[in-house]
Amino acid sequence: MKIKTIIQLFLLGTLVWAILLLSGSMARVLDAAAQGGDTYVYLPIVIKPPDVNITGFEVVQSVQDANNGVPLVANRATVVRVFTTTTTGDNLANHAMTLTAVRNGTPLGSISAGPQTASAASSRSSYGSTFNFILPANWLSGSVALTATDDITGATGSTTINFTSVPTLNVILVPIRYTHTSNGVTYAAPTQDRVSDWVMRTYPLSNINITFHADYPFTGDLGSGQSWDTLLREVDVLKNGEGQPADTLYYAYIPNGWFNGGIAGYGWIGWRASSGIDLPANWGSDAAGELAGHEWGHNFGRRHAPCGNPAGVDTNWPTAAKYNGASIGEFGMDGILAGAPALLNPASYVDMMSYCGPEWVSDYTYQALMQDQVTSEVSATAVVQESLLISGKVEVDGRITLSPIYTLPQVPNPAPDGAYRIELLDSNGQVMAVYGAEVLEAEEQGFISRAIHTAVPLPDQPVAEVRIVAAESGAVAAQQTMRLDAALFSTFSGDNSQMAQVDAATNTAVLRWGLPDTPATVRYTADDGQTWTVLALDVLGGELTVDLSDLPGGNGRFQIIPANSGIPARIDVPLSVTLPNNTPKVWITGPSTAVAGSPATLFGHASDQEDGALPVTWLVDGKVVSAGDMLLLSDLAVGKHVVKAMAVDDDGVVGEYGRIITITN
Repeated sequence: MKIKTIIQLFLLGTLVWAILLLSGSMARVLDAAAQGGDTYVYLPIVIKPPDVNITGFEVVQSVQDANNGVPLVANRATVVRVFTTTTTGDNLANHAMTLTAVRNGTPLGSISAGPQTASAASSRSSYGSTFNFILPANWLSGSVALTATDDITGATGSTTINFTSVPTLNVILVPIRYTHTSNGVTYAAPTQDRVSDWVMRTYPLSNINITFHADYPFTGDLGSGQSWDTLLREVDVLKNGEGQPADTLYYAYIPNGWFNGGIAGYGWIGWRASSGIDLPANWGSDAAGELAGHEWGHNFGRRHAPCGNPAGVDTNWPTAAKYNGASIGEFGMDGILAGAPALLNPASYVDMMSYCGPEWVSDYTYQALMQDQVTSEVSATAVVQESLLISGKVEVDGRITLSPIYTLPQVPNPAPDGAYRIELLDSNGQVMAVYGAEVLEAEEQGFISRAIHTAVPLPDQPVAEVRIVAAESGAVAAQQTMRLDAALFSTFSGDNSQMAQVDAATNTAVLRWGLPDTPATVRYTADDGQTWTVLALDVLGGELTVDLSDLPGGNGRFQIIPANSGIPARIDVPLSVTLPNNTPKVWITGPSTAVAGSPATLFGHASDQEDGALPVTWLVDGKVVSAGDMLLLSDLAVGKHVVKAMAVDDDGVVGEYGRIITITN
């Protein structure tokens, strides 16, 4: 036997005897041997507990509660926080953690955090006390089982997270070319999207499709509430005149050069039409987005949170003390899209539906926004049919000042009941149909608007009168006699090409159709009515000058829709020239700096006058890397990189936008 082996056996034997002596077992062995019996030795098995225990997980996208009760949105940037304790009660340096993911039995991979100090008692209020992971894009859907493992001790913890698919939010930004009646100045319409970045950081969405509308002229004094009311109702009619579904959000985007304070935005509660100023950067880099988030929140059915003395406070606002003063109630998190998450303390941040700041989204509001978006999509079985668009201002005494009524193909949306009912009468005064009408409200800084707005099916028989009746009292709140003289409009059923005179020098067209005393809405299509751009509402005088540079390219036609007709009445006027195709407008939102190795998310947007929202292709340093609305950066070297988004419209016209992204250590 080799000397080395003998020494190893000797040392092993010595160790066994030492253990027996220490445990008191040696005496029992000797006693049993003296009596000639069998000898059984039981050695204690000592297992040292791990130094680190994994005690919990928190999974957050914008805001989360202690029980992970806030649902997760599929394909939205997500952070997982792993909480620890230690058996010694001391913080332990140089620990690392691995997080693995499995979906339906299929491994998705693993990511690591650390090395860092493992906390003896992780806290929700201290981001550095937890092991933190920004999840890869391919983990962000379905049901995913997560397992965290301490790389030194092998301690593990597991949880399962579930993602909910939320529809893309479709937004039409309507740039307002604003003529201020108080000073006579016309302010150019905004040209940049400065709202979607903040909304994407806060709202329960994975994407926003934004389409830039043609500039829309508005004349008034937005220093007064009355002009805000007028603009909001015009945006409402604009949306319906273009045949957009109810879940599409129209936002009148107002230039800021005149603004010194006061009402900055206005939006219907529960109906997706609103308006807001493109607040300048000296109000804060996120000011325009925060304002849009507030007004869009109204469109999603949210009322004001109780801070800053707003009117129309949400009567269902949570009563728990943690929400006092419109606090967000739970810890929020910003910076995820930049790959640099930062906690937002509820002791400092208030809900975006308040008048206070700094603002973020509470878990209460976040979940309500998500529920509204999930249920807002128009049913795929909804049928477009000839409808009457009926709207009007509800006065303080309950009477209604009706706006001109238009007959257009729409998806009808009458209420099952409501404060008012709409009665459609034939030429004999007989009621042919009855529909409910709810009252819409908008309220900011002491000014309130109330209105009805609905599309009801047009009966087979001509409508001679529209009557609005208060449901409770039966009193007639408004009525409108409708025109039935079809012969009046038959004049325009032939060749109407001479009704649009083009001036090449000014790139304008002058439309003349007569009927000077009849309000008319004028719209334009370049794709034979698949999509429409409303150019003007309630035009009187029978004439309109149109700037052709704002219109979609191609061979288009105008449509003039006389108001208050009890039968469909539309005058089609071809445009005698072919307009050039427009280049897609492309832009990028998201961070301009990111940390090396930490995922950062950029969003690419493309809006085309002819084709609406377009998908984008991404290039990094001149190389195509992916296609889709979102780009996840995680493997770029430290330094500056050129990130470009590119879009191609249906005619092959290319639009692109580039940005410098700086990657730091």
